[in-house]
Amino acid sequence: MESEPTIRRGTAQDAAAIAEMANMLAAAVGEHPSGGGLMTAEIVARDLVDAPGLTLLVADGGGVAVGYALLTASYETCYAVRGVYLIDLAVAETAQRQGIGRALMRAAAREAVATGGRYINWVVAPENEGAKAFYNAVGGIKEPIEARAIFGPAFEALLEEED
Repeated sequence: MESEPTIRRGTAQDAAAIAEMANMLAAAVGEHPSGGGLMTAEIVARDLVDAPGLTLLVADGGGVAVGYALLTASYETCYAVRGVYLIDLAVAETAQRQGIGRALMRAAAREAVATGGRYINWVVAPENEGAKAFYNAVGGIKEPIEARAIFGPAFEALLEEED
């Protein structure tokens, strides 16, 4: 890529490329041990494009989505400040190491400020050394937290508990 990509909002036309990058990201962190990605263009178009509560930023390299960042609003009560949570940041393998990730992080920071925020937070898989190096390079700091999630049968069981 000869020049920095244009960062814009994602559209339905980007859905296939975003699904491919989302599946690449999931495979890189071991989320799909069977090798099959769960994201499809249809799911991206339905769930991520113009979705309430989500911001889908796309790095456009010559009319093709070569990277994306998915954000949602966040709030940090310890500091009484708004921000954004970076759900995903992915760059197509053929476009990596060209400043696209940094451009998407800069756009995420600008999105935070536009919504009254002062930070971006995210999680990274401990074994994803490339991502950790990138986040260090943009000034990310490691915080002493442990991310947790509940899904699948445990989530369903929680829903079924009586009040």
